[in-house]
Amino acid sequence: MMRRKMPDSSTEYDVAILGGGFSGGLLAWVLAARGMRVLLVERERFGRFAIGESSTPMADLVLRQLGKKYELPQLHALSTYPSWKEAFPNLRCGKKRGFSYYHHGGVPSDHRIDDGFHEYKDQTTSPKRNSLLVTASPSDTWADTHWLRSDVDAFFIKQATLVGADCRECTEVVSAEMGEPIRLTLCKRTSNDDERASQMVSSRWLINASGRFGVLPENLAASIGLRRVDQRLQTSTRSVFAHFRNVGSWTDELRRTNQLGDDEPFDPDDAAQHHLTEDGWMWMLRLDHGVTSVGWTQPSGRDRVDWQRYASLQCMMRDAKFDDATPDWIRVDRVQRMQLPIRKQNYIAMPTAVATIDPLHSTGIAHGLCGVARLVDTLLSEPVRQQDLLASYAETVERELMRIDSLVAMCYRCLRSMSRFEAVSMLYFAAAIHSEEFLASGGNMHSPLWLLGNAEFGHLIDATNRQLDRNTADTDLWNWLRPRLEPFQTAGLLDPAVGGRYRYTGEAKG
Repeated sequence: MMRRKMPDSSTEYDVAILGGGFSGGLLAWVLAARGMRVLLVERERFGRFAIGESSTPMADLVLRQLGKKYELPQLHALSTYPSWKEAFPNLRCGKKRGFSYYHHGGVPSDHRIDDGFHEYKDQTTSPKRNSLLVTASPSDTWADTHWLRSDVDAFFIKQATLVGADCRECTEVVSAEMGEPIRLTLCKRTSNDDERASQMVSSRWLINASGRFGVLPENLAASIGLRRVDQRLQTSTRSVFAHFRNVGSWTDELRRTNQLGDDEPFDPDDAAQHHLTEDGWMWMLRLDHGVTSVGWTQPSGRDRVDWQRYASLQCMMRDAKFDDATPDWIRVDRVQRMQLPIRKQNYIAMPTAVATIDPLHSTGIAHGLCGVARLVDTLLSEPVRQQDLLASYAETVERELMRIDSLVAMCYRCLRSMSRFEAVSMLYFAAAIHSEEFLASGGNMHSPLWLLGNAEFGHLIDATNRQLDRNTADTDLWNWLRPRLEPFQTAGLLDPAVGGRYRYTGEAKG
């Protein structure tokens, strides 16, 4: 393999970022806008296909706070669906008013089933539908968004470049030496696959924002002591996913079968849509340009299940065609991954590089943006504060990932029953809403989120898992959990009178 030296230009940087996804690109943009010398390296092309497309109230709040604090009004514009569409009409996205969950009934052995939704009765509320809608915004004016990640990631890279960041695609780090500064050898693919262009650079900080393993050269990974710790995660799922065109409307299907209620807080299609079954679940995120992100996720260790055994899912996917971005299903045998340490000397990992938990409840973008906000504040701080902030960052990110994992794993234990799923999912929503309210009220971004500061909430998670171990009946689980959750929430969660329609919005967007 031939190597040739690239021309000497600027080879000394304050920050080198590995990975051109949304968190790496946004971090590069904000830091470069504040005058730091930033290098960003991506092994593939900028704006490649990626999942993790559903924003949340917490994510949008962090965007607004970043935009205000660092005088980047574009970030504020991206924080609601209407302002996004007005400011960036060519940046593709979709409207998201909340989270919707629909439970598709049991399937007999011959798999021939009309799995419509059936009302069921229990002692807590009667009747109750096999569906759950959790509102994330009070009106379309404050709606959240689904991100077409290829567009958003490329947009952040472009903005970073415009303010002076050195952003390089098709480039990887082939060797590195820890030190003050870190020294990196970069290798860029050329038009001739056998020819590589190499360059040595140095940086005070090295940020891993890759979202995948193997991005660091072996000698650097060994120096850091980087190791896989996937076994620490309770959640264990496999997934297939792709982008499609011509996916049918679930709202239309509900209307056709007389199952669309008059009390829906938002259009069921304007949501992070979850189609739950006893085997697994399918997500559908609908974007404005006719593309729908679709994925089927199921617990590992079970026989693989074809989602086509469910007639209502077949109905929506009957005319669907793969979008050009994904000509076939992409398969992941285990979604979950985790690597440590998060920080060593002047190496720091973004939350997206530390772990992937699961698409259930859409936690990835929010946690990634929290990581951006924390690291921007840290790297722009006086050196005397940086070591304490970095120690806090590493501990907080790890604890938050383990908390999210524990809440998501509990939900997977309850896929067979909508009533049980609704009960335990309210633990997650209580923690998320509390975090949104805390940040909206001016809380310190470096503080742990998801109610990690409250030991009693952790005890409640453990106690709820013990109730599931005992196979507590659905009604008894509701009656046991409802008073115990009350001290941790103000959103009317687990109120049987609302029939699974939660209209409260935690963050005061207005």
